[in-house]
Amino acid sequence: MSQTISPAPLNDTSLFLFYMFFRRIYQFHERIKSNWLWLVLISYVITAFLTLCLQAWRPGQENVLLDGFLTALAGILTTIVVTTFSFVFVALQLASVQFSPRIIRSFFEYDQFSRFFLWSFLACVAYLMGLQYFGWSDASLIYPKFGIVGSFYLIIVVFPLFIHHIIGNINASSITQNIALRTVREIDTLYDALPAVVTTDTIIRITSPVSGYLDSLRYKRLEKIFPHDSKVRMEVRPHIGSFVIQGGILAEIKCPSEKKSLLSPLLKEIQDCFVVDKFRSYKQDIPFGIRQLVDIAIKAISPAVNDPTTALNCIDYLGTIIEKAALSETVSKEARLLTQKNIFIREFSFEQLVDLAFDQIYFWGKEDYIVVRHIIKTVTNLVPFMPCADKLSVMVHQVDDLELQYLHTLTENQSTSYGGSFARREHRNSLRTHLAEFYEAVLKRFQQLQAEGESIQLKKQQYQRYLQELKTSRE
Repeated sequence: MSQTISPAPLNDTSLFLFYMFFRRIYQFHERIKSNWLWLVLISYVITAFLTLCLQAWRPGQENVLLDGFLTALAGILTTIVVTTFSFVFVALQLASVQFSPRIIRSFFEYDQFSRFFLWSFLACVAYLMGLQYFGWSDASLIYPKFGIVGSFYLIIVVFPLFIHHIIGNINASSITQNIALRTVREIDTLYDALPAVVTTDTIIRITSPVSGYLDSLRYKRLEKIFPHDSKVRMEVRPHIGSFVIQGGILAEIKCPSEKKSLLSPLLKEIQDCFVVDKFRSYKQDIPFGIRQLVDIAIKAISPAVNDPTTALNCIDYLGTIIEKAALSETVSKEARLLTQKNIFIREFSFEQLVDLAFDQIYFWGKEDYIVVRHIIKTVTNLVPFMPCADKLSVMVHQVDDLELQYLHTLTENQSTSYGGSFARREHRNSLRTHLAEFYEAVLKRFQQLQAEGESIQLKKQQYQRYLQELKTSRE
């Protein structure tokens, strides 16, 4: 009877070493991209090595010309260059309109990888055509093999890297980062740095080696290497997704002076547990997804785009995220794990997530009754899912902060009392209906939760009064 032997799972140490290996390769690749000489030298060495291997493996037959093959490769390379840079120029034109017309000049003047891509493709095309012109296209020679290997290296390796490079560089985060880094380098060149701030004997500060966003924190690795000592306490300063500057404080370790020497060898490993990148990601960063939906909604309701349906769709899915957050613990599993070793991290509260989801959309869409009505409707739909009075109070404050209490009363001159999009009676009555539904849902949920307390009782009385006012204020 045969047995299937499954491979042993990788432990945390192996995964960490595997991750660090590829991270170092990525960092090496990023350093190479910024230096023209290194780019050319390494590409030439790789191509020459592969050509020698090909020549040793398949020397080729004499008097067999490769003119057709070289012509086809030259045509492919030319097509790639023309097509790629056509799309690049269109993207740059759109980016220059949105950001600044000066970024087109910066794209070629400071972007070494883009210049390398363009000139290496053109040089390879010229080399392939030159082989045919001078009659060096015999299959037994090494010269055409060098052109063939170089062409495939450009098509298979350099071209995909360039596409990835362009996608990563033509966006707001990369453009702003590149401008900042170039300016910082000039400051380093022109001015001397001030003396470093002296730290205390009982506090060790973990600083960021680069500027960027705190992408994630390797919780398990940090929990494993951090010493288990009741006198040693670590506090992470920024939220996941926060921007940190080079040299900025990521965490502070408070410990007795006699234990400082024991922690010193671990500082580099602890620093490596903080992943700082130029982009935010969804990993461990809940507000990032909310931020993207909010940005889409704000742009959709802007006069330039005028697409309110997309904004309403974003509000719907923001409600889905808030519902999931409401039905989840306020402290993450990783945070509870780290707390066992006196490591405390900062996390967003439920109230902060709700404010992030709805505040800006309301600010930019408060003159559109459809947007305001949909926010109230979404919050009303979330009320039955609030598991406790505290989270329900957050939703209550969210609607109260819309400052729509003027709809509760009816003045003698409505036409001058209301301005903007709410000047129409139909709009005001529609908002009154949705506000009444919200107040009724909150009162019902307070009763289901059996919530007590002076503030809750006052809120119940206030909402009951609001319901009576809304009935008499309808036009």
